[in-house]
Amino acid sequence: MRLTTHAGSAARKGAEPADRWAVPRRLTRLVLGREGSVRRPVAFLVAAVIIATIITPDFIRPSNLGSLLVDSSFLVVISVGEAFVIVVGSIDLGVESLLASFGMILAWLTVFHAVPTGLALLVTLAGALLVGLFVGFLVARVHIPSFVVTLGVYWGFRGIALLANGGQYISPDSVSPARPFGFAAIAGSSAGVSNLIIVAFGVVVAGQVVLSLTPFGLWLKSIGSNEQAARRAGLRADLLKMSVFAISAVLAALAGIMFTAWQGSIYPDSATGYSLEAIAAVILGGVPFTGGRGTVVGAALGALLIGVINDLIVLLGLPALYEYIFVAVVLVVAGLQARGSVFVK
Repeated sequence: MRLTTHAGSAARKGAEPADRWAVPRRLTRLVLGREGSVRRPVAFLVAAVIIATIITPDFIRPSNLGSLLVDSSFLVVISVGEAFVIVVGSIDLGVESLLASFGMILAWLTVFHAVPTGLALLVTLAGALLVGLFVGFLVARVHIPSFVVTLGVYWGFRGIALLANGGQYISPDSVSPARPFGFAAIAGSSAGVSNLIIVAFGVVVAGQVVLSLTPFGLWLKSIGSNEQAARRAGLRADLLKMSVFAISAVLAALAGIMFTAWQGSIYPDSATGYSLEAIAAVILGGVPFTGGRGTVVGAALGALLIGVINDLIVLLGLPALYEYIFVAVVLVVAGLQARGSVFVK
């Protein structure tokens, strides 16, 4: 009898650590959801907005919120492409260089060579598609790690951006008489809403539909979850991997078109830091580095969260270097909650 009592006591002691966190875990899961849930970036974004509003009431002004959405639209678009790549368990470090280089190429075609706008846009997007497919080929078929390949893309296409006009920016005034960008309307507005916001929103909706409501999205998640099992099930993992790099490259080029139209010019070093910010946005959005789950909406919300941080830094008049510190802190917090700690399982 005494042995039974001791055994029961030992069992209860062994169960105490798990039971101790049961209530906090349930509450946290209720608020944040499981890993990959869109609840997590929503919770982060709401908290950031509340904190920003408390720190400076100017944050919540409609004019500032409109500017925030416009400024974040480029990062939102490339974050959607990055989300597709990370869902299959890879990474794309080259998106910012693709943004700058294809923005430079488009401006170079239209300003210096008077290529019709439609043809210039087609060449730009088709070029990005081919680059993405080639990168995907190197990753999927040649088996070079995506980190290495896309790091090469980062440096290589930054060089192409520099070569496009001898390291100088391109604007309509780069020639005489000035030759306006034929695609400038993308930076205009429709019904009082910036077209940049509309384009970014459309990209997010389309991306989420593809990832959540089509067999293609299911196949991508299957590869991210267990590539070998996906191959045994008959999925053409190589082609699917190539496709996500193509999507990422095309969306980076689209962001370059938007950026060039919005700024009215394009510099070889435009969008510096966007690659790491896009990766941070995806992780903040609840997509794990291992892939297999997550949402495009979450990645977009992660990009908006970074936009909120940047906007708050500007409103407070702080040096831009604080952006990196704040994003790092938020990213570490996101990493802790995404790893499956005692609070979220």
